[in-house]
Amino acid sequence: MSFEAHHLTVPSVKWLGLLPSDLERLNIRRDALIPFTKQDENKLASIQKRPYIACQPLWKKELEIMAASKLKAEIQVLTSVSADYLSRVYLPNKLQFGGWL
Repeated sequence: MSFEAHHLTVPSVKWLGLLPSDLERLNIRRDALIPFTKQDENKLASIQKRPYIACQPLWKKELEIMAASKLKAEIQVLTSVSADYLSRVYLPNKLQFGGWL
């Protein structure tokens, strides 16, 4: 369906949710994080090679943090900060002040 490719693109993409730098900034314990699988490593390497990443320095930095740590997280890890951190602090601040890429 390459003839339809121009209909399948989006003009802009936002990286919403938990960022690798958030994990560092919030001092999330390493034992609460999920180690990368080989498939995760391969996918990350593939994403880092995509041409549009070079034009997105903030995305590139987040991917570099992820590659260096070889760890990922579910958004529920924020309950390790406090039980209501996700709903009372993290999401309201993301929505009000941005913080997505």
